[in-house]
Amino acid sequence: MNNKFSENLKKIRKEHNLSQEQLADELGVSRQAISKWESSQAYPEMDKIIALCNKFDLNIDDLLHRDIKEVKSEEESKTKINKGIDDCLNFITNAVDMFSNMTFKEKIKCLIEQLIIIFVLFIVSNLILEVFRNLIFQLFNFLPSHANVIVENVLGAILAIVCVIASIIIVIHIFKTRYLDYYSTLKNDKEEIINEETPDVKEEINEEKKELKKDNKKIIIRDPKHSEYRFINGLFKIILFIIKFFCAIFAISTSCVLIGLFVAFVSSFLIAKTGLFFIGILLTILSAIIITIIILLLLLNFIFNRQNDKKKMIWGFIISLITLGAGIGLVINGALDFTVDFDGTSMLETKKLEFNMKEDSFINWDVEYVEKNIKNIEIEYQINKYCELLQYSSGENGIHLTTTCSNPDKAAREVLKELNNKKIIGINDRPVEVTVYASKDNIKKLKNNYNEYLKKVEHNNNEIEEYEERISSLEEELNEYREKNVEYEEKIAELEEKNS
Repeated sequence: MNNKFSENLKKIRKEHNLSQEQLADELGVSRQAISKWESSQAYPEMDKIIALCNKFDLNIDDLLHRDIKEVKSEEESKTKINKGIDDCLNFITNAVDMFSNMTFKEKIKCLIEQLIIIFVLFIVSNLILEVFRNLIFQLFNFLPSHANVIVENVLGAILAIVCVIASIIIVIHIFKTRYLDYYSTLKNDKEEIINEETPDVKEEINEEKKELKKDNKKIIIRDPKHSEYRFINGLFKIILFIIKFFCAIFAISTSCVLIGLFVAFVSSFLIAKTGLFFIGILLTILSAIIITIIILLLLLNFIFNRQNDKKKMIWGFIISLITLGAGIGLVINGALDFTVDFDGTSMLETKKLEFNMKEDSFINWDVEYVEKNIKNIEIEYQINKYCELLQYSSGENGIHLTTTCSNPDKAAREVLKELNNKKIIGINDRPVEVTVYASKDNIKKLKNNYNEYLKKVEHNNNEIEEYEERISSLEEELNEYREKNVEYEEKIAELEEKNS
C-alpha cells in the first residue's frame, strides 16, 4: 500500500480544515473509507484520486509518490523566482516604452540627470572607500605589514562591491520614482480620458492632468499604489546584510576598545590617589566607557533588528558628555600644580666605564674628549640610575656603546610615585654629558679612526646606491628584451600561419 498517499491525504485534509466526514461527503464515499485510505488499509479508485487532485489542485504523481510540503515549497520558490524575473522584464519593457514615447529633448534631459547621479555616487563611494581604508589600516595596525595589506585589500574589495550595488539600487530607484511611475500615471490618465464620454468630465480630467504635469516638474512622484520591484528588494537585502557584516566587525573592534577602557579605569586606581588631576582622569575614562557602551548597543540593536531605548541612550549620552567635560576641566585644573621633568634629570646618576686602547679603536658616538695621563680609556657619563652603558663587539675594534635598563619596573614605580607627588618625570635611557678621558696620542688615534670609519660607511652606502641603480637599469633592459621576445614570437606565429 502507498504510504505517501495516506500521509499526503492527511496533510491536505488538515490544511483545508476538513474532517474525514466532510471530505467523505464531498467525494461521495463513507467516512470509514477515508479512514482506511489515511491508515493505508485501503486504496481509492482512480476516479476518486482524480477528484482529489481536481479539488486540491494537485498532480496525480505528486499526490501518490511525493511529499506535498516539498512540492508546495518548490512551487513557491519557483513562483518567487518567476515573479522576480517578471518584475525585471516589466521594468525593462516599461523603460523602453517610456523612452519610445519621449521627445528627444526629454530623453537627453533624462540621460543627463542619470549621469549626474552616477557621477555624484562615484565621488561619494570613493570618499567612503578612502576613509574606510584608513580606518582599517589603523584598526589592524598590530598585524604584520603583509597581513595588514591583505586584510585591507579584501575588506576594501567587499566595500567596493557594496558601494557598486548600493549605487545601482539608488539609480534604479530614482529612475523608477521620478520617471517610470510618473509615466504610468500619465498613461493611466490618458486611458481614463479616452474612456470618458461626457465632455465636461473630459475637460475636468484634462485640467487635472495639466495640473499634475505642472506640479511634477518640481517634485518626485512616489506612488504608494505601485509595489516595488522584487529584484530591487533582493538587492536591498544583500546591501543590508553586507552593512550588518561590517557593523559586526566594527562591534568587535568596539568591544576590544571597551575592554581596554575598563583595564585603564581599573589601572588608574594605582595612581589616582590624590588631587583633582587623577579624579579628572577617572571621570574622563568613565565617560569614554559610557559612550563606547552606547555605540556598542546601537550596533548590536541594528544587527539583531532590535529597537533602541532612545530615552535611556540620550540621557546616557548627555551624562557621559557632562562627565567628560567635568573630567577634562579637573585634569586641566589639576595639571597646573604639576612640575615637569621630561628629560628625567632628577633620576640621572654619574657612572664610569673603562676599556683597553687598541691601534684601530674608535668610539661610535659624538663625545667630548679630555686629556688625561692614563694608559687606558675612561668614559664618564650621566644616565638614568636604573640604566647603564655597555660595550658590544661588532666584528671591528670600534667601541660600540649601547644602553640597557635592568630594572624598568623600579623606574616605573618611581615615576608613579613622583606622579602622586605632582611631578611628571620622563624616563630617558640615553646617556648625557659623555666625556672620554685618554692621553693626547690616544685621543688623536680615536678621532682619526672614527673619521676613517665614517668614510668607510659613506663609501659602502655609495656602493649600495650604485648597485641598486645598476640593478634597476638591468631590470628595465630585461623588460625591454621580454617585450621584444613577445613581438618576435607573434611574428613567428604569423609566419607559420602563412606558410601553413
